[in-house]
Amino acid sequence: MIVRPTQNLLANKAFDIEFLGYLSNHAKHAIVALDRLNASSERIQEWWDQYTGLTPYGLSLHPVDQPWDKVKPCTRQEWEDWRGKKVNWQEMCAFMQTQLDEDFDGNTDMLVKEYAPSLIPGMAGALTHGIIHLGWGIDAQSPWMTIEGLAYLNFAYLGVDPSEIAIEEVGSETPMETILRKSKEISENNLTETWVTATKAKYDETFHSELVPAGFQWQLAKTLHEPHPVVTNVPSWLRDLPLETIWEHLYRTVTHIYLATRDAEDGHGNFLILHGLTSLWGLEHVCGVIGDEETTRRALQQYFAMIVCLLATSTSGFPSVEALEATLADFSADRTEETEWDPIVLRGIGEEEEHNIKLVYVAKELWTRYSHWAGFAEAARTFTHTPNIGPSSTAFKT
Repeated sequence: MIVRPTQNLLANKAFDIEFLGYLSNHAKHAIVALDRLNASSERIQEWWDQYTGLTPYGLSLHPVDQPWDKVKPCTRQEWEDWRGKKVNWQEMCAFMQTQLDEDFDGNTDMLVKEYAPSLIPGMAGALTHGIIHLGWGIDAQSPWMTIEGLAYLNFAYLGVDPSEIAIEEVGSETPMETILRKSKEISENNLTETWVTATKAKYDETFHSELVPAGFQWQLAKTLHEPHPVVTNVPSWLRDLPLETIWEHLYRTVTHIYLATRDAEDGHGNFLILHGLTSLWGLEHVCGVIGDEETTRRALQQYFAMIVCLLATSTSGFPSVEALEATLADFSADRTEETEWDPIVLRGIGEEEEHNIKLVYVAKELWTRYSHWAGFAEAARTFTHTPNIGPSSTAFKT
């Protein structure tokens, strides 16, 4: 279990889960990563004080609206009725706390087993920060952060309808071969225009009006609502391969995509795609607690559909076959690297941009777990930029 000042910071209840109406509060994610990277207690507290004073976006966090002792827990019916409507997050947290105390005797694993399975299909909400918050809270063994994460997943729920996802028989196709085929299909069928652009244009501001100020999140909601078969047809290896093999393949595949989409001028990483890696880490921890194979397979199918939709909807578009193949050539599956991690870790610990701290933590863990694959080490060195964020005009510098 994480100790030092970290558990107290993760239990902090001073700030709302979002600010400016749609930006996720990332403070606790960085605290988990800093602790795992063995940052000093002083650095952990310093980073918290800086971020909660003023975020790297130049915007301040939003304090909670009500004192917690005045918050009335919602009912189970309200919990379900409010799903995805981005209202009453504090009441949802209070409900989770009551459930934890009264129904599960303080056992957060049982709380997660009960509530997370129905929430996982909405993991695309808040640009995956609900599943990140929950999974990273589980990683840190923080009861309050776990409660916050469950409530955030419910609050921001958004995803492809599970009933639309279908298994596509692909034989012996590898995960990267699947991604290459999807890229080719999107390009050859001009899906950027015929599906993405057309779908974006169909809806006015009455559609998910709560997301209109969020810009890209609003556009993503449209394509998730009307997904093309390129999204909903998921490969049969998600059904057939051993789960431990699927996790490794997905981590390697998302890392390949992250490296394939590096900026041509300065090599910085793609901000959106980085979330594919940190949300997969979160999802793995959530599924680990649920402990049910079929639930995990369905979650991974949903994750795969989400990633394809996210990439296709992004301003940069789905990565080209050429870019993906070049990265595959540079970072073959058997290319290892005996990385000197100290400079990378020190650089991560010193970062103001919390996404890079999380990137170093996850990439280092994956490098250790999966035979020192060079792609993970390269990803850890590929920092992203802080996005230029403002109402309706978010620019991710991708």
